[in-house]
Order: sequence, then C-alpha cells, then structure tokens
Amino acid sequence: MYEYRGKFHAPTRKIKGNFDGDTEGENMQKKQLWLIGGAVVLVLGGGVGTTVWWQRHQAAQAVQAVATRYTKAFAQRDYAKMAKVVTPTQGYTAKTLIARNQAVFARLGASHINISRLTTTRQSARVYRLRFTARMRTVLGQLPAQHYLATIQRTKGHWRVRWTTKLLLPAMQRQSTLQLTVTPAVRGQIFDRDNEPLAKNGTVTEAGLVPRSLGTGTTQTARLTAIAKAWSTTVAALKQLLGQSWVTKDTFVPVKVVKAPTVLPGAAYQAKDARTYPLGAAAAQLIGYVGPATAADIKANPALTAASVVGKAGLERRYDRQLRGQTGGKLTIVTGKHQHLLLAKDAADGTDLHLTIAATAQRAAYQRLAGKPGSVVTMAPKTGELLTLVSSPSYDPNAFVTGISQADYNRYAKNAQLPFVSRFTQRYAPGSTFKLLTAGIALANGTITTATTKTISGLKWQPNESWGKYFVTRTVAAGRENMTQALVNSDNIWFAQVALQMGQAAYLKGLAPFFATKADLPLTMKAAQLSNSGKLASATLLADTAYGQGQLLLSPIQQAALYSAIANAGTLQQPTLIAGQAGKRTAVLKASAANAVKTALTHVVSDAAGTAHGLQLAGHTIAAKTGTAELKQQQDTAGKTNGFLVAMDADHNTYLTVAMLENAGSDAVVTALKPYLASLY
Repeated sequence: MYEYRGKFHAPTRKIKGNFDGDTEGENMQKKQLWLIGGAVVLVLGGGVGTTVWWQRHQAAQAVQAVATRYTKAFAQRDYAKMAKVVTPTQGYTAKTLIARNQAVFARLGASHINISRLTTTRQSARVYRLRFTARMRTVLGQLPAQHYLATIQRTKGHWRVRWTTKLLLPAMQRQSTLQLTVTPAVRGQIFDRDNEPLAKNGTVTEAGLVPRSLGTGTTQTARLTAIAKAWSTTVAALKQLLGQSWVTKDTFVPVKVVKAPTVLPGAAYQAKDARTYPLGAAAAQLIGYVGPATAADIKANPALTAASVVGKAGLERRYDRQLRGQTGGKLTIVTGKHQHLLLAKDAADGTDLHLTIAATAQRAAYQRLAGKPGSVVTMAPKTGELLTLVSSPSYDPNAFVTGISQADYNRYAKNAQLPFVSRFTQRYAPGSTFKLLTAGIALANGTITTATTKTISGLKWQPNESWGKYFVTRTVAAGRENMTQALVNSDNIWFAQVALQMGQAAYLKGLAPFFATKADLPLTMKAAQLSNSGKLASATLLADTAYGQGQLLLSPIQQAALYSAIANAGTLQQPTLIAGQAGKRTAVLKASAANAVKTALTHVVSDAAGTAHGLQLAGHTIAAKTGTAELKQQQDTAGKTNGFLVAMDADHNTYLTVAMLENAGSDAVVTALKPYLASLY
C-alpha cells in the first residue's frame, strides 16, 4: 500500500456565530483533507494498473514470438531450430525429440506445410494456450487439416512450448507409431505404332548367392572365383555383398540381372518383376530406362518413396509422371490395438504411351550401323510420323533397371564414342545433302532453270583474287553441267556459283521459311542454325553454305524435316513422335521447283556416276543425295569427315531417311543403308 506523508495547511478564515462541536473552519479543513487524500489514492492506484497491464502486454508479445518461431520451424521442418523454443516432456530430450520429428515427417513425406489460425490465449501469469492448424502434403497426397493444441509455459525466466507427441500429430501418443502401407501403381507401358512393346512390365532373372550353398574355406573361394568370372565381377565384390549385416546363411543375396541362368555351384536364381526393354540398345537413347528413386528424387518429389521406380533417361523420364501413375495406400497412427486412419488413397495406374516408331525398322536400322558412331532418322513425309530414331553406339537399358554395377557403368561412361549421346538430336554440318534446298530455292526464284548449264574447269575455283588462298573444291572434273548433272556429281563449285549469282538477300529469303518453324518433340534439341549470326555476310560463307558447309548446323531430325519439302511438292512437314499428334505443315517452296529437284535426285541413284548409285533397288525408284562434311580448321589439310545420306521413296512417298556416320565418307553410309532401305518396301 502507498502512504501519504505530507502536511496540509488550511487557510485561516474568521467565523461568526456559536456552534456545538466543530467549528465551520474545522469542518472545511477535514473535507479538503479527504478530497486530497482520495486524489492521491486514485493516482497511485492508476500506477499499479498501468504496471500490471504493461507486464501482461510484454508477456503476450514474448509468448507470441515463441509461438511464431515454433510454427515457422515446424513448417520448414527445421527441427533443430524448433527444439530451441521447447521444453521436452514424456522422457524426451532435445536430441530424441528432433529424431522423432524427423522420422515421423519423413515417413509422411511431408512437404508444403502451411500454418494458419495461430492463436495464444492467457491461462495464468505463467501459462498460455497455443492453438494452430497445419495443412501439408504427404506421400499419399494432401493430409486433412491437423488442429494442434499445446501449452506455452514460463520456465526459468523463458517462455517455452511444452512439447508432447501430440505436436507430431494431434492423434499421436508417446507409444504411437505411424504406419505407411503403400499400394504401388502399375507403370504405363510404351508401345510402337503396331502396339509392339518398347518398354514393358515383365520379369527378369536375378542371379544371386545363398551363403550356405557356397560352402566354406577353399570350396567357397573356388566357387566364388568361378561365379565372379561368369558374372563379370570380382570375388572381392561378391564377398562385400555377402558381408552385409542383414545376410544370413539362407538369405538370397542378389548380385545382378542375367539373360539366362547358368549352372554354377553356389549360384542361385529367382524371377523378379522389372521393367524390360525388348529392343535393348537399338532404342536406348530414345526410350531410356527406369531405376529406383534416389534421395534427390524423393527430395524433389515427396510423393516418391525409397520403393518408387522413376524414369531416369529418355522418354521414360520425359513422361515419368504420366507413366508412373499415382501411388495409393494408407497412413495410420497405431496406438496399441487402436488404429487412427489419417489418410487413405487408391492407387491410379499409369497411362500407356504410344509412339509413331516402327520397332522392326528401328531394330533393322540399328543393326546396319554395326556399332559405329552414327544415326538413322526415318520419317513418313506425308504425316511427319517418325519411324526410326536410331543412335549408335548404344547401351543396354535393361542393365540399369535393377542397378548396374560400377564396372559395367564405367565401360559405358568412359567409352570415347559416347554411347549415352542421342546422335539423332545432335547438330552437324549437313554437307552436300543441303544442295537440294539450294537447288529448289534457285529454281523457285528464277536464278536457274532445269536447263541452266555452267561450264567449270578444274577441281577448284574462286571468283577472283580477293579470296586469297581460299578456293571452292570438287571431286569430279566435269565440264558442262546442268542442275541434274551437278547433283549427280555433287559439284560444290556449281552450287557455290549459283548462290553467289543469287546473292545473300535472295538466298536468305528463300531459306527463311525452312527455318521459321520447329518440331514439337519431347526431345532436347538445339535449334537449327544457318550461321552464327543468322546472316551470310561474306561471299565465302554464302558459297560454303550453298553446298552444306560454312556454319550450318542441323540435327538429323531437322534435316529430315527440311528435306520433306522436296518429298512433299514444296510443303515442309514437321515430324511427330507421339501417336495421334499432328506436326505443322508449311508451304516453303513452289511445287514445280520441289518436284524438279526430286526428279533430279532420282538420277543420283539411277545414273552410274551418281554418288548414291549403290542404292539402286530393282522395281523401286529412290531419290537420294549424299554428303560428306569436312571437319577441319584450314583448307588443304587433313581432317575428319562425316558421311550423310538422304533417301526418299520417289514412287509412293512412304519414307524419307536421313542417315549419318561419323568419321566416314558418304560411300560408307550408302553401303550400310542399302539393306535397310530395301527392308522398307
């Protein structure tokens, strides 16, 4: 209580009259003393109220700050930070509390945690009630809103959340466990145009070891040595597998997937469900493969678990979500005999993927490359449907499904010929195959006619001395040539002269519609390049581009699209890979010009001097053009070459093929591809 200790001096007043008891002055003095004393009490009482209010306000702010820190750490799954603002109960320590949170929310696959309705309510001077609602995604989808209730208590001068297992999930108790039962979805399969499987759900033969059957001592060593040799591994690697903590004498220890069982003492085999690829290496870069989900996969997609299988490469990866479907299952809190269902979800099987690829043609084209670096792209020019997308050398995708050994992986990864590369999407200088576009544009804009002839002498040429030491060269010293003869002989000089006569502006105008559109394909591929700058500013670059060199860069797929304008009477057809989709069609050339070039290309095959004469097939008319792109920094020096071939069905327009072999000439491509082209009829 407060006490007033001051003095009061009343003013002196003169009073008349007689009174019984106190005088009027005394009464007035007493009254004034009471008024002043009352005012002092009011002022001092107000000070007490203000202090109490301020103390409560500060406490409420501190409690709110703790609640915010806790729920923010909860939402971010930062359990170490969360533990700094809690008081563990139920026998937990900060360390075990963190571990329990990590285990529960990892099992949930919790992500995208959102906190709402956060409130703190005073219960007493040292206790507040904390409430909040959490919504989160789990491995089985969105979890129903969880409503949390806890206590924030002042302990040793600090406000702390009193942590119990109900702050894991409201229905959890100290002895509760969180159980996840997974119902996997059936992965969709990939089919070719005739419903032949390219990626299917089947079984494989898994080779392994059973320790008891290996024997001991020298017997075991001898058996492991024989098995290691047969399975292309090492005895040390086998012993490491056998030494795992979970292995017992009668455990089947998987080692690798094999094509067929081999009788070996100590070896065991079992059938295992797995993704299989019937075309194997013939379509590996296109189809890709699947494998177990890694920690990185699971972090990127919480819907995955360690048991999930995901696409790792090719179309398996590109269409993984569609093919994988949605996992089903149940999330249940089990407390003794009581079960509390958190979430249940039915599995949704993946959707099949149908391609335009023809498996038979894909296999045949791959075999013709015989492991050499190259590619074969085959397209139906009328529709743009891709019939083959072949890249060589390749790898066996089946080896990756159940886990490839490091030694086997290294054989691919360290191969200088890059078997993982999809050569049908890589860009190359197309060489002389590009001459058919130069011819078509020159015909269309009137620079030449089919009767135009040029007389050229020698094997090299330059328009004037300003070119210095640079010359355009050719391989056939022909004299007087028209367009057809120049295509038959693949005369670089003839087409260089045509481009220079046409000029940069006219040539670029003619090429522009060819490069204006691009294919909508589920493949990673850089855009076609006419030149580094998009222009042909120098005379030498203009001349070199006319016969497919210079700075031109086209993938085999892009070449097939551009050359389809010659097959389709001037209409460029962009390719498609997914059944039912339509590629864009664009008129890029006069029909008369395209047809004239196509007719000339039939002479490249039928004429004995033609560079593609080796493709002749009795009863069939083939239009074709070869090309050899030189890869060197300086003229008149040795360098590598890439051989190209474009061939099309001139009778019924059923196929257009672009084939390429690295480090080879066009003759090698013609020889390799003739049997394949014959198989297309």
